[in-house]
Amino acid sequence: MAESPKAAHYYKLAPAPSGMGRPVAVDLFAGAGGISLGLVNAGFDVIFASDISRACARTYTRNFPGIDFHHGDIRELDGRALLHRFGFTPGQLDLLIGGPPCQGFSILGRRHLSDPRNDLFREFARIAGEIRPKIVVVENVPGLATLHRGILLDEIGRAFRGLGYRIECAELLAAQYGVPQMRWRMFFVAVRGDLSNVPICFPLPTHGRASIGDLVPNRTVSAAEAAGFLTVGDAISDLPPVESGGIATRYERPPEGVFQYAMRQHSRSMLHNHYAPRLSEVNLRRIAHLRPGDDWRDLPRDLLPAGMQRALLKDHTRRFRRMRWDGIARSIITRFRDPKSGEYIHPEQTRTISIREAARFQSFPDWFAFEGSYTDQYDQVGNAVPPLLAKVVASEIRMALVGGDQIRPNIKSRYKIPA
Repeated sequence: MAESPKAAHYYKLAPAPSGMGRPVAVDLFAGAGGISLGLVNAGFDVIFASDISRACARTYTRNFPGIDFHHGDIRELDGRALLHRFGFTPGQLDLLIGGPPCQGFSILGRRHLSDPRNDLFREFARIAGEIRPKIVVVENVPGLATLHRGILLDEIGRAFRGLGYRIECAELLAAQYGVPQMRWRMFFVAVRGDLSNVPICFPLPTHGRASIGDLVPNRTVSAAEAAGFLTVGDAISDLPPVESGGIATRYERPPEGVFQYAMRQHSRSMLHNHYAPRLSEVNLRRIAHLRPGDDWRDLPRDLLPAGMQRALLKDHTRRFRRMRWDGIARSIITRFRDPKSGEYIHPEQTRTISIREAARFQSFPDWFAFEGSYTDQYDQVGNAVPPLLAKVVASEIRMALVGGDQIRPNIKSRYKIPA
């Protein structure tokens, strides 16, 4: 990388600091804590977080021991009681943020409007109405914008406008903000109507040449457009080798760039979660045949799964693809352990990427340890919001709260929330 060593500060994500005078936030559907980690590093004081997953609760409380965490259903929460618990009244909280479960909205999911998980954002809106925060942020997948011809987009807009908020949305590509991964997320930002001096704005990209909205999901990003994005090598080349089904707990080489240097800050000598998924013998043979950049089309026909032996060459274009050191990682999903799920095979070693390598692609620093079974850890990493992306979004919101009319809105989105 050509960046100055000083640039490592941009990627650095320290444990939660403490101090008075910081804007106050509540994080619902917190998962493992990707958003919370971004918030505290953007200068917010997260006073409360909640999630229904027991494994996420274990991970969150391990990494944020000073933050009050509620393990349970959001339907159990009462916004006014929550405010009273921390000595606030409605309207005082600076930020309510959350990412309701996205499986019901994702283009990879069933996309049923009746999916019960789609009701959870209504619970989120209920709590927003009880708390009346200055700003509300909802994070989700871009797929919700087109679900049933935009019905959900319209419902989100009506819900928050009905509560007296101005609201806009934008798709953000994580790679444009220093996350070594081609991951798009949809962010809704709602500002309470009485705060006329607080603009709705989104962070300008820090990496690459494109602006917000210039790059969109499911379209090829050219090499010129991706110039400046962090590569696979930038993210994980310093991590020690490990065999399929094996685990490594110690570093064997120094960091090679500013991103790796930042990821290893505060990690001491212990390397957490560097476990490579155990694969079948036939998958190991398949992987051994692949060179960097190769995929299922480069495998001998007798090594292909039966269902893929009849596939057209234009189909399944990223199944069994081996990463390249100079390539950019695809979006990390919960199935990154499975080589047929996409481009999740290590550039050199005969295995899929480890949990720690996937966490690096998500921009989780090495000191951040994931708890639970290996399946729990795959799910937590794959479902997380990249902390660096959360950090830049939160930093923009904090500047809007403090700077107000000195900030010019920079909304550029394919989608407009209906009036």
